[in-house]
Amino acid sequence: MTFSRFFTRTIAALSIVTLASFALPSAAHADDSVDQLKKNDPTAFEWLEGVQEVNQGDQLVIPTKVKLADFEKRKSDEADSKSSRFATPFAVYSDAALDVDLEFELGTYGTEGISISPSWITLQSGSHASPLADITGSSGWGLLPMYYLVQYNDLQTGKLLEHPIVRRIRVSDEGFLPRPQNISVDEEDNGTFSVSWDPVEGADSYYVVFLNSTDKDGKTRLSPRLAASTNQTSWNSDQRADDEPPRDRTLNTALPAFLTVQEDSKGSSREGWLTDEELDRILNSKGKQVSVIAKKNAKISKMSNFIDIANTLGNTPIRIASNAQRQLGLDRWEFDNLSELPAQIPMTMADGHTRMQSLVVDPEKSWVASSNPKTVKDPEAKLNVVYHIGNTRFTSHYIVKNFDPSTYTEDLQKLKKDQEEANTGYFAPNLTYTKQVQKKESNDNVARTFPDTPVQVLATTPLSKYIAANLMMGYTNIDLSQFPEAESDSRIKAALIEAKDQNGLIPFIIGYQYASKDKVLHVTLGTEGATDQHLSPKDYSGQINSKADQVVAEIIKPGMDEETKVRAINSWIINHATYNYDGLEGSHKVWEKTGTLTPEYTPDHDSGGIFFKGTTVCEGYANVFQLLATKSGLSSVVMTGIVTRTNGAKAGHAWNQVKVNGTWKTVDTTWNDGGDSGDPAVETKYLMIPNNDPLLTRNRAWKDPALKKIL
Repeated sequence: MTFSRFFTRTIAALSIVTLASFALPSAAHADDSVDQLKKNDPTAFEWLEGVQEVNQGDQLVIPTKVKLADFEKRKSDEADSKSSRFATPFAVYSDAALDVDLEFELGTYGTEGISISPSWITLQSGSHASPLADITGSSGWGLLPMYYLVQYNDLQTGKLLEHPIVRRIRVSDEGFLPRPQNISVDEEDNGTFSVSWDPVEGADSYYVVFLNSTDKDGKTRLSPRLAASTNQTSWNSDQRADDEPPRDRTLNTALPAFLTVQEDSKGSSREGWLTDEELDRILNSKGKQVSVIAKKNAKISKMSNFIDIANTLGNTPIRIASNAQRQLGLDRWEFDNLSELPAQIPMTMADGHTRMQSLVVDPEKSWVASSNPKTVKDPEAKLNVVYHIGNTRFTSHYIVKNFDPSTYTEDLQKLKKDQEEANTGYFAPNLTYTKQVQKKESNDNVARTFPDTPVQVLATTPLSKYIAANLMMGYTNIDLSQFPEAESDSRIKAALIEAKDQNGLIPFIIGYQYASKDKVLHVTLGTEGATDQHLSPKDYSGQINSKADQVVAEIIKPGMDEETKVRAINSWIINHATYNYDGLEGSHKVWEKTGTLTPEYTPDHDSGGIFFKGTTVCEGYANVFQLLATKSGLSSVVMTGIVTRTNGAKAGHAWNQVKVNGTWKTVDTTWNDGGDSGDPAVETKYLMIPNNDPLLTRNRAWKDPALKKIL
């Protein structure tokens, strides 16, 4: 058996050296299997079975005759050559993904081999949170539940291994309280989140610890930081000290101290401030995690398992993003009419990103400011409209100059009802604000021409048509230097919305940035959630196109008239699609908190849901009908508007109008889909009905898209 399978454990205080084999596991734990650790690339590393236990004060010595100076360097060693002239044949990580290097010290142990010292972890802890230094001490392995020791070099030759070897190390629990178990993170409806855990026998208090901090170069360190100390078994992100006054315009008061960078700061010209590229590295780095430590007097536990909270922080608002608010023209406080009030406000979230959050008015707390407030004779009377951000406690108000004193309460009630009932299967493509940046792309990655497309591009403006064509072909970095109108953020948004709505090959748009200096539009498309392969935008649209061609070849026959084509498309969609009610509910929860959708929900909101999974919502039904109709030679548009449900509630909706024998008629494949009923009366109820039919006009309102005028 080679040295690579063994290491010596030196107990420094007793000068005793013992041999221990990693092939022999210590006491079995539920998380000891390596199967769940082999994530996306199971061949990248050789994961050894078993978990080696060490004591808190142990120092590792790995036997090898190769000197540190003779080990072959990794690329990361070459990059760090200024700080170290030696290779690092070993590294210790805090996570199974091997993202967070704990930077343990390597040295020589006489002629025995390489020593690994764990002292750095406590230095990091101490430098960021003195209470942690008090409980971890100045030496030892610290409090992590598991360590991942990676061997990068052959210990006999010094050459780099093709498959680095990963060994897991667990520090003995002797002398510690039991670790807290069943840590859970729950997002609350009021925009906060709670961390809870099971009580630990013998503990009288707990530390809540945040982990992971990334520097401007994109390197993530563990950096434990104390978030809270509590004698309860739960903690809320809006928890504040008893003597701390409430602040209505700052949410989640326990978190701002951890908000080190903000997307809203991009574009700052202050000397010494982070560049936009550096901010991006930090904002898009490995996300925060949370852990819990049990405590009783001087006795503590090791850290609980780490729980990822990156997505949760992205759903947790802190304060208004003032720069974004100003850039979007939403920094006004006075409006002429209620109809002018904004529907969303940009907020800085706990992960530093800027996201649009829904505004909901509060009729009961709104008031009229005037010496004679209840009469129309007072021209100076102004309505102070109190609003909240969603269901959070964030409170502020706008001033409205023109209103009816006799009906303003009812008007506000109606506005609130409309805001709260705006649940829909249709989500306008990315009305989420992303700060404009000076993002530099290599010329090879920027589309600068109008590409050939496999299907007609449907749009009403040159800008929208150009963007649509490039997005169809998977190009997400698009040069707009030939379009002066692109300097208007509203023009870009309008072009993106029309491009996505009217062209079924374009995936759901998650976000976009416009680098105004280089005139390049950067679009983020939701293509990763449709299949296990995490398709690129080009492959996503390409596969949809191929599948759509197969469908058209199957159902559209030579000599078919327009009406027969429409019936064939309607029938195929109904037979191959299932309405995803669970997905819609999940979409709404994410949309309400973030103003956009996460990848697992996006396929249902473009053509990918039906073609890849067989599920969708109204937006996907309309997109697929549009795509198949266009490929079949029909003139069709996607309609969006408000429908009134049988219970009187209003909701957004998407459907189609198609030109049949020169006349525009309505098709709603969503409402034609009766599930497994197979009832022709249901499946054709909303098929090619006149647009003035009471069946339509009594329960839906819409504005004709401009595209109809040119088709």
